[in-house]
Amino acid sequence: MPAIQPCALLLVVGPDWQVEAASANVAMLGDGRPTTVVGEPLADLIGSKAIHTLRNRMSWLSSDESEVQDFGVEWGDVIFDVRAVRANDHYLIEAELAVEQRLPDGIGMVRSMSDRLTGDDPLRLAELAMRQLTALTGFDQVMLVNRDGAPVASALRGKGPPASLPADKQVRVTADRDAEPVPLMGGEIPKLVSRAAHVAPDEAERKRLAVIGVAATIALPLRIDGQLVGALHALHNSPRRCGAERRSVAHLFAERLVARMARCGWQP
Repeated sequence: MPAIQPCALLLVVGPDWQVEAASANVAMLGDGRPTTVVGEPLADLIGSKAIHTLRNRMSWLSSDESEVQDFGVEWGDVIFDVRAVRANDHYLIEAELAVEQRLPDGIGMVRSMSDRLTGDDPLRLAELAMRQLTALTGFDQVMLVNRDGAPVASALRGKGPPASLPADKQVRVTADRDAEPVPLMGGEIPKLVSRAAHVAPDEAERKRLAVIGVAATIALPLRIDGQLVGALHALHNSPRRCGAERRSVAHLFAERLVARMARCGWQP
């Protein structure tokens, strides 16, 4: 049975905007009722203003492969960073407790970081980028891998584990390897849940991370024209959360990086 990490709330809603599945930590909303959320209208859970904003943002979902995000969203008295994906007429919504205020200019950060990349050697560009991403995320190690999972470039701050990691097709974030998983409530849990970024690692994954001394991870798939060409991995030896908007900046910057590397002759 899939579970979610305790830093995020997961909801699956159907075409009628009723909750069909939810993580058992909906009480983080303040007055949520975990035993009665399934089958209730989403508007009753997060409020009419929040549901209006959410529905407008989710109208941007152009296909079942796309995702949308919204940062610094108020649901009641709690501030969340929200991510949503869809499959057919169902939506998966993840509301992650915000860890920092909105960035002053996320797009400007991507442009500035890109402008600092000089030259036309793909590997040199990747090395420069990994250093910037280590500073941006605060993680011990940031690594770019190709579509086969082979390391392309990495930056290491302090003592960290050298690792080779796969080119994941889904965004995955582990804030604390050993955090207690939160079960999901509902009847038949839809396959859509597998696309959640904050799915709790299973026992085998926790053991694997423990062996290499990693407690927190970020995995971001990188695509060029829709084709997977690699992934960006961030690793940390203690529990750590990187804000969703900061992760989004890292993701956009990394995708601009691999596109530039490909123009300079890199073969992923």
